[in-house]
This record gives sequence, structure tokens and C-alpha cells, in this order.
Amino acid sequence: MDNETAGTRLPDMVDIPRNIRTRREQLGLTRADVCARAGLPLKWLVELEAGDAPLSRAALGGLAVALETSVTALMSGTFGTQRTIRDNPSVPDVRSLIRMSENECRARLATHEVGRLAGGMEHVPWVLPVNYMSDGRDIVFTTRPGSPLAHVRGTVAFEVDDVDRYARLGWSVLVIGVAEPVTDPVEIARLKEAGRDAWPARHGELWFRIHPGRVTGRRLRPRPSRR
Repeated sequence: MDNETAGTRLPDMVDIPRNIRTRREQLGLTRADVCARAGLPLKWLVELEAGDAPLSRAALGGLAVALETSVTALMSGTFGTQRTIRDNPSVPDVRSLIRMSENECRARLATHEVGRLAGGMEHVPWVLPVNYMSDGRDIVFTTRPGSPLAHVRGTVAFEVDDVDRYARLGWSVLVIGVAEPVTDPVEIARLKEAGRDAWPARHGELWFRIHPGRVTGRRLRPRPSRR
């Protein structure tokens, strides 16, 4: 995993604050220097290094760029001889939206449990949040009887994103597919077992499956730093 693909692995918040501080001191940078590079608030970085501030996947990528290292190194604490942005002047000093491959989109979908389902475009459009999980190449979700989603059928759009307003980084994945109910008791039992740690089971819940026809996504490339 590199700076641009932060988001497919959950960070370890026990070691990362220490690793960030170690790398910053290794470069001879003050906290203010790092915040100026990454466009982050100083108070947040002070709290982060003390282990008192949350760190999202997107912010981790931005810090890696500001500290001229990789996300992998910040997670592992291994700071050997590394190629930095100063060694690669061809890196543009601009943020840009990068199209993600389908595999990267699916990897990011697997890190979340809540998305937005949209449908009804031919009548009255609607968008509703749903708990979900990946099942092979499909997306499965549950709803209660009587919910507006209880009768969802046919083509739908499903969207998941992760945005960090401090680091001004993020990504978004969009799935266009066909939704259908899951009615096989054996299949439902398997899905319940697979999802029992994802969200609480509800009596009489209805299960649905989305067969993706198109999976696309974009991420915002972190802004390279300069010295």
C-alpha cells in the first residue's frame, strides 16, 4: 500500500502517533512545518502525536506525503533509505482525482459497513442509508418489513465514500447493479452468520443482494510537499 491507496487497511492507532513523531524529528521538521505541508490544523497534529486525536485513512495518506515517506512506513515504523518527493521532481504539485481500478474499489468497499442505496429514478427518486457487507462480488444488505426498501427490485445505485475534511482527502465508490431479494433459507442463514459481527440481527429482517454491473470510483491524490 502506498500514499495514494491509503484506505484498504485499517491503521494501528497504538504505534502510528509515535511513528509520525519519529519521522518528523528525523526530518528535522516542527509540527507547524508538517501542518503547513499537509494543510492540517496544528492543534490536531499535537493531539494526534499524543494519541488523543482520531486518524482517518485519508489523513494518514496526507501525513505520509508531508513526511516524505509511505503509509506502510508510518504503520510499521521502518524508516530506512526511502525515495522522497525531493528525489522525484516529476511529481506534480497539484491535487487531482484519480480513477480507481475495480479491484481497488472493491477493497475499499470491504472496509466499510454503511452505504447509500438510490433508486426510483423513473418515479420519485430516493436515497437511503443501509448496512451492508460484501459477499463475493455482490453487495448484500438487510431491511425491515414495511421499509421503503422492502420492495426494491431492479436497477439501483449503491455508493460508499470516505472523506477527511482536515486532510481534504477522500474517495468514493459507485456500484450500478440489479437488486433482488434473498429468499433461500440456507442462503439467509449463511449470510446471517457471515454478518453477525457487522451489525445486530433483527427479527424478520429481509435480505437483498445487489449484482454489480459496473463498479467505479475515484480518489483524491494527496498534495505533494516541497522543501
